[in-house]
Amino acid sequence: MLEKGSKSNPTGNLIVYCYVIGENPFQPGCEIIASNVVVSFLKINDNFPVVTFPPISFQSIDELKKVILPNESMYDMARLPDFRMPEDRESGNIYIQERMEQYNAFVMKYVELCKNWERNAMPDFNFEGVNDYLEALLKISMQFRSSTGLARDTVQQKIDKLIENFSVRYPQFDLENYKNALFFPGKKGDELASLYLKKFQAINDEKYETASIIKRKILDLETTV
Repeated sequence: MLEKGSKSNPTGNLIVYCYVIGENPFQPGCEIIASNVVVSFLKINDNFPVVTFPPISFQSIDELKKVILPNESMYDMARLPDFRMPEDRESGNIYIQERMEQYNAFVMKYVELCKNWERNAMPDFNFEGVNDYLEALLKISMQFRSSTGLARDTVQQKIDKLIENFSVRYPQFDLENYKNALFFPGKKGDELASLYLKKFQAINDEKYETASIIKRKILDLETTV
């Protein structure tokens, strides 16, 4: 369905294009017709607002690429079947209507991709072992501590889910204390979060002396914050 982009992680910003075989009825001499479709994830009930911009003609595919290139990472891309305009007017009108229906059907499929992404936006965080959980915690804690406002709240929901799953499978780790450490401000908070993960790794590797040393460092930091 998509030439560029992921069906499981759509951007919501789609470029749809097709080649013109024969005469371009919208702009003679142009071999490409393209349109921009934008799907908003700020849904109304279960409806995703969609904006479809009028089609634009380009002289060549290279001209379209030049327009897209500066912001290429923002777009998903899809190619529709070639546009072949019939010669007689009646057949042409029917063909235009068919192409509009085809275009609208494709847009609806793309909206469904966005809906599916939104439904699955919260990861399950069910991993095979401790190392996978620790790696996920490291990445997501860095996101949390470097974000603010609504973005921080969103990441916190993921942390809560991850820690909940982790603690059910591996209750030997004091994950609530780790979670509290994430809220300590500044460099000490960064160090605390890192030390907790190192302690968990040491426990998992059965390096209990190392874990004990790290625990003392944690206690020293927590009592001086």
